[in-house]
Amino acid sequence: MRTTATVILTVVVLVLGASALADGPSPAARRLTLLQAAGQGADAVPVFAKALADPHPVVQQTAARLLRELGDAGRSALLDALDHENAIVRRVAVLATGGLPSEDALPRLKVAIGDEHPFVRRTAVDVLIGIRPRTTQVVELLNAAREKADDAMRKMINKALWPFRRDFVLIRDRQDWDHDVRIVQTIPLPKEGWKFRLDAERSGHLKGWHKAEFDDSAWDDIAIEQVWQDAGHDYIGVAWYRRTITLPAKPEKFNAVELRCKAVDECAWVWVNGVYVGDHDMGPEGYDKEFQVDVTEQLKWGGPNQITIRAMNTVGAGGIWKPVQIEVLE
Repeated sequence: MRTTATVILTVVVLVLGASALADGPSPAARRLTLLQAAGQGADAVPVFAKALADPHPVVQQTAARLLRELGDAGRSALLDALDHENAIVRRVAVLATGGLPSEDALPRLKVAIGDEHPFVRRTAVDVLIGIRPRTTQVVELLNAAREKADDAMRKMINKALWPFRRDFVLIRDRQDWDHDVRIVQTIPLPKEGWKFRLDAERSGHLKGWHKAEFDDSAWDDIAIEQVWQDAGHDYIGVAWYRRTITLPAKPEKFNAVELRCKAVDECAWVWVNGVYVGDHDMGPEGYDKEFQVDVTEQLKWGGPNQITIRAMNTVGAGGIWKPVQIEVLE
């Protein structure tokens, strides 16, 4: 019977190539030499650095991994490999930038976010998101990375850059609420009279477009309950809607108040009187899904209320294409 060691060696030969065994040390043997050298600690750095130029990718990758395991001792050799031909080596090298001061890491990460391989770019984004404080330069690089990102990475970057947070549980979803929830009053938001502006740079929130006092008088006029393409905006991306409504007197009795959007194509972020109240961010599949946000504390009864909705589409149509209403719950 063959021993376990024999079986392992056979597999390694099959993977790395048997021909090298006849011509000298095989890739498997060279890799084993690296693993044995790992016991020497920092003294092994020159060995690992030289192995980055090995003709076999598995040996290169092993050398990169062992350099990274050495931490600061192996960092310099790894940083020299940021333009390595092997994408896995480049990825490990990008990880090594995580221990650098920002001023040293950012120029290297700027190169890495333009790498031809998606998982190298993804690793660079992961490192960028982890940098604190998040300077203007970090934000600029994340925005640049977003331009080449797939949907999953774009969502990750958007979430990292989004400055608004609100954790809330709708009354019907509360674990401590064991009563039936029913709508006792519905207040439809007007279809006409909304102000509208495209946000191709996705920077409206940085310019205060969500604030109640923001002057939107120069914005376009638009109606909801239609996609913005039907209003003449042939556009894919982010756009903003604003509308001030006047509410009647406060109801005598209620347990909660929600703002319900019957559908926004495809994502939405909502503010009431300048306060962030929640989002609907499912991606393209959310284009026809209704959603609610709790606005119990934000509404001003018997007076004007400013409503802002930031919408985003990534494919097809876009906008608030179904009714929006306020629901008083008991």
